[in-house]
Order: sequence, then C-alpha cells, then structure tokens
Amino acid sequence: MTIRTAILRGTLALVFGSILLSGAVSFYQFRQALQSEIARTLQVTSTALLERVDAYLFDRLEDVREWRLLQVMQDIRVGDVDKRLSRLLTDLRQGHGPVYDALFCTDQEGRVVASSQASRIDTTRMPAPAAVREARGDNAEVVVETLATLDRAGGPQLVLRTTVPDAFGTGTLGYLYAVLNWNHVKGFLRDSVGGTPRAALLVNTSGRVIAESGAAELGADAPTADLSRWLDQADDASPVIQDGAALGTGPLLVGVARTSYYHKLSGFDWHLLVVEPTGIAFKPVWRLAAAMILALVVTMVVAGWVSHRVSGRIARPIARLTEFARRLRGGEQPPPPPVHDRITEVRELSRAFEETIEALRQSREQLVRAGKLAVVGEMAAIMAHEVRTPLGILRSSAQLLERQPELTEEGRELTGYIQSETDRLGALVNTLLETARPRPPSFRPADLRGILEHAVALVETRAAKNGVPVALDPGRGDAVLTCDREQLIQVFLNLLINAIQYSPEGHPVSVQLRCEAEALVVHVDDAGPGVPDTFQHRVFDPFFTQREGGIGLGLTVVQQIVEAHGGRIDVGNSPAGGARFSVRLPRHNEEGAA
Repeated sequence: MTIRTAILRGTLALVFGSILLSGAVSFYQFRQALQSEIARTLQVTSTALLERVDAYLFDRLEDVREWRLLQVMQDIRVGDVDKRLSRLLTDLRQGHGPVYDALFCTDQEGRVVASSQASRIDTTRMPAPAAVREARGDNAEVVVETLATLDRAGGPQLVLRTTVPDAFGTGTLGYLYAVLNWNHVKGFLRDSVGGTPRAALLVNTSGRVIAESGAAELGADAPTADLSRWLDQADDASPVIQDGAALGTGPLLVGVARTSYYHKLSGFDWHLLVVEPTGIAFKPVWRLAAAMILALVVTMVVAGWVSHRVSGRIARPIARLTEFARRLRGGEQPPPPPVHDRITEVRELSRAFEETIEALRQSREQLVRAGKLAVVGEMAAIMAHEVRTPLGILRSSAQLLERQPELTEEGRELTGYIQSETDRLGALVNTLLETARPRPPSFRPADLRGILEHAVALVETRAAKNGVPVALDPGRGDAVLTCDREQLIQVFLNLLINAIQYSPEGHPVSVQLRCEAEALVVHVDDAGPGVPDTFQHRVFDPFFTQREGGIGLGLTVVQQIVEAHGGRIDVGNSPAGGARFSVRLPRHNEEGAA
C-alpha cells in the first residue's frame, strides 16, 4: 500500500467518523442549549413584564387612595351641586390619557353624584363583588371588582372601588370608583412581544387567562383558556415544554413569572406566561442538521482531495530540511529553507533549525565579545603598570611647573594642556580597568530620583558650556531600590555626557523616571543623529563608537553595571529624533535583599 492510499483511507475514515459523532453530539447539545436559552429569555421577559403590570396596578391603587382624601370629595355630602367634584374627576381622567375609562363617586345609596362622564350622573351603581381586596394600615382599602368577560374585540374593564371618609364626622360619605381600561394592560403585553412569534398571557389565581397579547399563533379559545395545570408544573429555573392544545396551538416553550409583591402590594397572585411555539423556536436546530449533512458530504470530498495532495507534500519539505542540515554540517551558513507547510512536525523541525542557527550566532558574538574584553584586560594590565606611573609623574611635574612664579603665560597654557591630556589618558586607563575587572556592586537602599538629580547636577557645567539644557522629569511614586549608588551615578553620568555631546546646541536632553510596581525605568533622550537600526545591536560592544576620538568602552561599562544590578538597557529612537537609552532596574535584588 502506498503512502498516498494509506493517507486517503485513513483521512476519509477519520473525517466521516468524527464528523458523524461530533455532529450528533453537537445537534443534541445545541438543541438543549437553545431550549434552555429560549426558556431563560422567556422567563426574563415574563418577569420584567409582570413587574410592569404590578407597577401599573400599584400606581392606580395609589391614585385612588390619594384622591379619596381630597377636600373636594366632601362635596358628595351635598350631591356635588356646584359640579366641582365632577370637573375634578374629568380633569383627572383626561390627565391620565387612556388609563381610565371613567371616574365617578356615589353616595351611600349607590346614586352617582359626580362623574367624569355626565351620562352616569344620577344613575345607580351598587358595589359589585370583590375579586381582590388591597388594604393598608390606614383602613384605605381598595377593592378590585370582578373583571368583565374578556374577548378580542371588546373592551374589558377593571373597576377599583374605595370608600370616601367623612372628614367632619365618622363613617363614610360614599364610594370613589375608578374604571380602568383593561386594553391598556393588554397593550403592555402586545408591546413586549411585538414583532416576534411569542405570546404573553396574564393568568389569575385560578389559572384563567385574563389578558393576552393577541398573537396570531394562538387559537380563538386563548382568552378563556384554563392554564392551572401549567402553573403547577412550571419551574422558573428549567425549560418547560407544554401542550398548547388549551390555547389552540401545538407544543409551546413556556416562561412563567409570579407577582413579586411590588412595593408590598398584597392581594394579587397573578402569573404571567410568555410562550413560543416549539416549531418556530427550534427552526435553527433543523437548519443546523441540514447544514451538518451538507457539510459532511462536502468535507468528505474536500478531505479526499486534500489527503491526495498532502501525501505528495509531506516528503518535499523534509527533503529540503535534510539538505539544509547537510550543508550546515559542512561548514556553510545557508539560510533555513522557507517552510509554509501546515504539518506541525515539519514546522517544528524548521523552527528547531532556526533556533540552532540563532544559538550559534549568539555563541559567536559572545566569543567575539569575550575576545575583545580579553584584549581590554591585557591593555589594562599594561597601562596599569606602564602608563599610570608616567602619567602621574607628568601630572605632578606640570603642577610643580605651574607654581613657578617666573613661568610665562605661554608656559602656563602648555602645563594646562599637559594636565588635561594626562587627565584624559588617566580616565582612559580607568575605563579600561573598569571594563576588564568591574567592581562587584555593593547593594544598599537608595532613592533613584536623588541619584538622577545628582548626576544631572554633575553635568550642568558641561551642558551649559555646550548650550544643551538638561530637563529632568522625576515622575511620581516611590523610587527606592537596592543598588550600588556610586555605580548608578556612573551609569547615568556616562549616558548624560554622551547625550550632551551628540545633541545640537539649543536642543535639550531629557531624563524621565517612571515608577512601576516591580521596577524603575529611566529614559535618557537626546536630539542628536540617533543610532541607526543597523548599529543598535552593536552599541554596547567593546570598541564600537560613532564619535570621533571615542574608544567605545563607556556604554560597555554601563551595560556591565546595569546587568550586575539585574537590569536591562536598550537603545531606540527618541521622540526628538535622536537616541533613547532606556534603563530598567528591579526594585529588589537578591544580593541587596540579603
């Protein structure tokens, strides 16, 4: 059997089995998840909607309780002869828009003495049986009279009744009636499910529908349906599917909410149901099933084509990598072959070769750096023995000559040259010695902000001479770290001197301190020519310099000190167009902590 045939058979078997199994599991899980999500949405919708209904009814009860205590209500005693009470009731009804169909008052005998509808005056209206009694501690009981028969075309009403107390005696003068437009409540239900296949049903304590949104999916019997069995079986926390025969439809997903006693509103024990036909709710599931079958067929075809091509592609990148390894072993430095293959093992093999090349390159750089430092060490040893003593003699001799009173001005100038040059050569010898044998840092707690201020103060004279101002941004926060203070002063002194030397006159050098939780970061920016990208990886190498007359050891010493502190120094471009040296130092150091 060829590798092409083996891969083809294995791929088709694996693809078919995995897609079939995962498809079945996905179909079941998706159906369950969709059912749970829809049920949760229905539950949330029903709860929010019932809270709106409760709030609406609570406001109406509060309206009636407030109005019964108005002074003008006492006009019931005189039959509202001046029509003040009727005008008030008319204004109240109009002010509430479509909420109230009518407001009227009766005396104790049931005669209507004042009304927002003139046709009701002098008619008789006796109290009807109470469906709900809503009482408060001040005996301001409000009675909800029996709701009229509900139908789709009619206009059912809900009547609220309360007594009007006698303000000048005991007992009551009569009754205040508020006739609510029940279609206003039905409007809440319609608005909540508008534009969706869902329906909202308000159910009383006996399980009878007393308001519904009028969804087209429900049958004609929905307004009078008995749903008491649904209330017994429903569980707010789980998806429920009910037989929709009672509503003249098929199976329904149901979300149920029970009144939450809004503002301690007692007496109502209604439920609100939001339902959605399962045939509509589960349409995405059946669309998913059809899509999965189509995907299975397409995948089988594509898998056969891909496996046919992959079997031919496996060997080619491996052969290229093998040739690359042979050339590398022969001493060549070939670039790694480009690998665009999707096979993980091939990509990992290519990445391993690239990492090997990078490790070899770094090893060579470290060897070169070690060689340069060895040269520096040899030079430092020679200069320490052969140069420092003559330099000291020259400097002492120049100082003695300078004290001679008969020395001419020209002689004094020459002795000054001798001293400055011996100082420069002495600094060179010291730099070589520091590079070759750096002193281990002595860690102590120190304030980096104070170190920077001291370093800036040391270069102020040189900066003023060059016409380059130095700006220090001390930052905010705690800047204490464990460090060798003298070595860090040397670090920032070197960086500042370099920045001043490279910056044009009039362009400032910027020093910024940033305090982080675990480290302190210092940026030293100049406006000079900057460091080209091709040289940025070499600026810390021994003897690398771009400045005429420099020896290229200052930044090497800086890097050694920073790394001895467990930190890192990087070079980049400053916002002013010059170079930016960024020093990151940890707040705590193992040696310092010890």
